[in-house]
Amino acid sequence: MMGLKMKRHIADLFSRLPSDKRVVKLTRFLDDKSLEVLPQTGDKTFGIGGVDEPFYLALLSMISIDVRKKVPSRGSVAITRSISSYVGVGLKGLILRSGIVNWLKSIQLSRVYYRPVGKVGYRSSSFIYPLADLYDFYKAYQLWRNLQSSEDISKLVVDDILVGDLVIDSYLRFRPSPFFEVKDKFVLKILWQVYRDIRRATNFFLKSEPSFYLSSLTTYVEHGVPVRCALNIGVPVYLVSSSLVFGKKLSDDDYFHSPNSSGYRPGFEALESKADKLQMAEEKLEFRLSGGIDDATNYMRTSAYASSNEQLPDVDGAVIIFLHDFYDSPHVYDEFIFPDFWSWISFTIDTLIKSETLFWIKPHPNQIPRSEEALQLLLRKYPHLKMLSMHITNSQLVNGGITCGVTAYGTVAHELAYMGVPSICCAKHPHHSFDFCRTAKDINEYQSFLQSPDVLTLSKNDMQYQALAFYYMHNFSEDPDTIALRHQFNNLAREVQNMESTRMLEELSKFQELPAYNNFIEVLVRDLTNAQ
Repeated sequence: MMGLKMKRHIADLFSRLPSDKRVVKLTRFLDDKSLEVLPQTGDKTFGIGGVDEPFYLALLSMISIDVRKKVPSRGSVAITRSISSYVGVGLKGLILRSGIVNWLKSIQLSRVYYRPVGKVGYRSSSFIYPLADLYDFYKAYQLWRNLQSSEDISKLVVDDILVGDLVIDSYLRFRPSPFFEVKDKFVLKILWQVYRDIRRATNFFLKSEPSFYLSSLTTYVEHGVPVRCALNIGVPVYLVSSSLVFGKKLSDDDYFHSPNSSGYRPGFEALESKADKLQMAEEKLEFRLSGGIDDATNYMRTSAYASSNEQLPDVDGAVIIFLHDFYDSPHVYDEFIFPDFWSWISFTIDTLIKSETLFWIKPHPNQIPRSEEALQLLLRKYPHLKMLSMHITNSQLVNGGITCGVTAYGTVAHELAYMGVPSICCAKHPHHSFDFCRTAKDINEYQSFLQSPDVLTLSKNDMQYQALAFYYMHNFSEDPDTIALRHQFNNLAREVQNMESTRMLEELSKFQELPAYNNFIEVLVRDLTNAQ
C-alpha cells in the first residue's frame, strides 16, 4: 500500500501552490502588493532566478515589484529546479528529479512569481525540446567518458562556461557524498543538466535581452550556470545572497556570492581614526569569542566559543585541523587547490603524519548530521586520529598551547590571529590580503607550510592588529545605511526561517523601507532605463 507520506507528496504536486505555509502567506501578501504596480508591459525586461526557498522568493519578488513600480517593465523567471529537487539517489531520487515532477513543481512556482515578477522565461526541466535534450545527453556522455581518469575537474569548461566547480559542489551536496567520484553515473546526470542549462539559459538571455539578472546564490549547477551564462553574454548580474553581499554586482573575475575582500588591508590603512575603529572591532570580536553570535556568524546555529564543560586534552604544541562540513560547497571561494574537503583533509593528515607533527582534528560546530557519517569514514581510514569534541571552544585550544590552526578558508583564521596563533589556508579566503595567515597557492606550497606549521610571519601584536583590521573591514566599514540593511536582512532571514513566525511580513516591510534597499532599486532602475 502507498504510504501516507507519499500520498501527501503526490497530493502536493497537484495543489495550486506549494504546501509550505510561509510560501502561501507570502504569495498572498505579494499578490496584494502587485496591485500597486504598473502593468507588465513595455520593451524593458529583467530576469530573476526563481527558487522555492521562502526567504529568497520573498526578497526577489519584492525587488521585482519595486522595480516595476518605477518603470513599466516585464520580468521573466528562470525556474532552475533540477538536480536540487532531492538529496540522495535511488528510486525516490529518480522520481523526485524526474521531468514530470519538476514540471508540476514549476507550475506552482510560475503561479507564485507571476503577479510580482512575470511569466516564466525558461525551465531547467521541461519537455519542450526532447531532441535537443537527447543531443545534450550524448555530449554529456562523451565528456563523462573522457573524464574517467581525471582527479580534479574543477577547471572543466563547457561551451566557454566554467562548470567544473559547480559539478563537484552539486555532486557533494545532492548525491550526497563526502568526496567527489567522477566515475559515478550521478556525475553523468549532473553533466547532462549542465549542457541543458547552458543551452536554455543562453537562449533565454539572447532572446529576452534582460537589462539585468537577479540571483539568490551562485553555487551549484542550478544557480551557477545561469549566472555565468548571463555574464558570458554581457548581462549585468546582481546578488541578494546574504547581508554581506546584498546588491553585489558580479563580473567575469568575481562571480562568487561572498564579499570581495582584496581591498580590505589597504582600505583600512587609508582610514582616519584607526585606533577608534580597532577598539570597536575588539569589543565586537570579544563578544563573539565569549560565545555570542554576531551578524557575521548569524548562519551558525552554535557558536564555536559557546561555554563548554568539555575537558581539554593535552594539546600543547599541537596543530589543530578545523574541519569543514564535507557536504558544503568547497568552491564557494576561488583558488581552492583541492577538488573537495575529503582530498584536502586526507592530504593534510598524510603530510602531518609523515612529518611526525602532533595534531588534533576538530569537527565543524555547525555541520549537518550527515557529516557524522563522513567522520566515521575518516576514522576508518585513519583509525589512530586524535579527535576533539566539537564542544571544546577555540579559546580553550589557544589557552592549551596550540601552535597553529589549519583551515581551507574558515573564519577561524582571524579569530586565532587575534589570540596570537598563526594559521594555514589554501584558497582565496576572506583574509587573503593580510599576513596573519599563510595561504598556499598550490599543493607543493601547502605541503611546505604544513611541514613548518609553527612559523610566525608576524609578531603577536601585529597579528592582533591585522585581525582587528580585518574584522572591522569585513563587518563595519560600510556606511550606516548599509550596516542597517545588513542587520535587517538577518532579522528578516531569521523570521522567515521560523515556521511559526508572526512577524515575517512585518520584517519584510521594514526591509523595503530601508534607504540602502531603495538605493539598490535605483541601481536596477538605471540599468533598466539605460541611464548613466
